[in-house]
Amino acid sequence: MLLSAQSNWGEIKWDNGMRIENPEKGYKIKFGGRIMLDGLSVSPEENGVIDTIISSGSGVEFRRLRLFTAGQIYDNIRYKLQFDFAGGAGVLKDAYIMITKIPIIGNLQFGHFKEPIGLELLTSSKHIDFMERSLTNPLTPERNTGAMAFNQFGNKRLSWALGYFLPSDNFGSYEGGKFHLTGRIAGLPVYKTTDKYHVLHLGMSLTHQYQNNSNYKLKSRPESHLTPIVVVAEIDYAKAVNQVGAEVSWVYGPVSIQGEYIHANALTSYKSTLQNCCYVFIAYYGYATLFVTGEHRNYKSSISAFDRVKPKKNFGKDGGAGAWEIAFRYSEIDLDDTDIHGGNLANISVGVNWYLNPSTRLMFNYVLANVEGSGNINILQMRAQVDF
Repeated sequence: MLLSAQSNWGEIKWDNGMRIENPEKGYKIKFGGRIMLDGLSVSPEENGVIDTIISSGSGVEFRRLRLFTAGQIYDNIRYKLQFDFAGGAGVLKDAYIMITKIPIIGNLQFGHFKEPIGLELLTSSKHIDFMERSLTNPLTPERNTGAMAFNQFGNKRLSWALGYFLPSDNFGSYEGGKFHLTGRIAGLPVYKTTDKYHVLHLGMSLTHQYQNNSNYKLKSRPESHLTPIVVVAEIDYAKAVNQVGAEVSWVYGPVSIQGEYIHANALTSYKSTLQNCCYVFIAYYGYATLFVTGEHRNYKSSISAFDRVKPKKNFGKDGGAGAWEIAFRYSEIDLDDTDIHGGNLANISVGVNWYLNPSTRLMFNYVLANVEGSGNINILQMRAQVDF
């Protein structure tokens, strides 16, 4: 639904959020946010191992409470500023300036934003198919302060991005001594949006994370934010971490399949029994979804990731039922190698998503998490979500 009106500012319209545009003067302004309320019931196996980590019970939290503004100034300058208040205090998520229409390079972006790695990571939390991202997420760096060049070719069928980042906290502060070099390339061998919707996405990412002989830690909880961390790998005197990731997604009408694999080499200067002073950690997932009401996942070529689902008929309008999606995922992270015993975690997740309209969604997830050698955890959770 799109409503618009004219004012001295330009055109004010509603398009799943408030938009102000003035094409003649070359500016666009967007205001929006998201609310995600989660509830959970968890039940570990009573085997004396896993139930010492996780207790049976229930919980509720605001997973995300975000406000943002984004826009375009003088045709070729863009910006975004986004804060999250879910933890009880404002946390910076995005704060960047982008220069577009640069010859050859295309675009330059500076500030605090996501590194270009991983299809699931670069898909907004508003549009992922499960309540939480998969177990590849702990291996991928997320938002950091840096600079990135990126561009697209062939009618946006081929994209690349390369960035230099300084590992920083939630407000962009940097301790010094470390840096990341991260790049991604993605292509669309198939992109058909008329008649039967058909998309094939292939991508690869690389990141070199210089650690400056510091402590390096990887950790993961099951695919539920309300559960505690259950696997942890910690390396002293880490020199660098090199990661390679592969990604694929196929959408054919209401059916979709997606998967990613992350391989990480952690180099250390600590002399142990480890040959070549290199630890290997891996994570991967695969999932399939089906819209039983006939919609499809919406790939947005300009961001090389997935975007908003639009029901054929919104719930409550002309007898519409909204859009209904079912999803199944298997994911695993292995943090064991040589003398590092971080643990192995595998998850089976089943999801049902009800899109009442393009801005409102109810999500239901069942997660069976297995911590190797410790036992299983049964998690039932749901989310009420609105974004604007």
